[in-house]
Amino acid sequence: MLSYSLLLILPLSLWSCVSAYVIPSDLPERVGDKFIYFGYGSNMLTKRIHIQNPTAVKIGMGILKDYRLDFNTYTERWGGAPATIVPTPGAYVYGTLWEISLSNLDDIDDQEGVHEGIYYVASLPVMLSNNTVATARAYLLADQPKKPLNDFSDDDKVPLNRQPSKTYLQCLVKGAEETGIVPWYVEWLKSVKHNGHVAPDLEQILDLKDVQLNS
Repeated sequence: MLSYSLLLILPLSLWSCVSAYVIPSDLPERVGDKFIYFGYGSNMLTKRIHIQNPTAVKIGMGILKDYRLDFNTYTERWGGAPATIVPTPGAYVYGTLWEISLSNLDDIDDQEGVHEGIYYVASLPVMLSNNTVATARAYLLADQPKKPLNDFSDDDKVPLNRQPSKTYLQCLVKGAEETGIVPWYVEWLKSVKHNGHVAPDLEQILDLKDVQLNS
């Protein structure tokens, strides 16, 4: 830990580097100078998470028990509803576990809009494919949807604010396939109702044009 006297003689150009490593002491997902993160949305895809979190190293598939995957509100970046996880007894969310340097902690918080109150942080138990459990950092929408996505019928259409964009859903599908998530979950992702919007820049950067959906 830097002493007070050392901090006094640091040039101003180095203060940003020091502040980047001011890490909360009560960080359950911390492992040394890294932390474990559970990505269940666009951050399942390596190329996506590396845009803002270049130190992320994939651990593998993770399973979160008693939560469901859902979508709500609207994000300008993708042009549709972003993903969230909602406490739901008996449900499961599949995703990607990552090990990330603590130097990227602020970056991923910024990506998820934590300081704007868009998402909030939770430390959750996530099971790996070898049945071990890791405490992982996850992000939940502050505006959580009430009615589960699967409860909408043909006569009770999915509202627009519950529909992800086509590009966003393609990113989830590609990330899930890349991680090796179980086929039935990938097929369910492909069937989620989307709003048809295409985000050309992200589609090109993430190479999503040819990702097939069923919806």
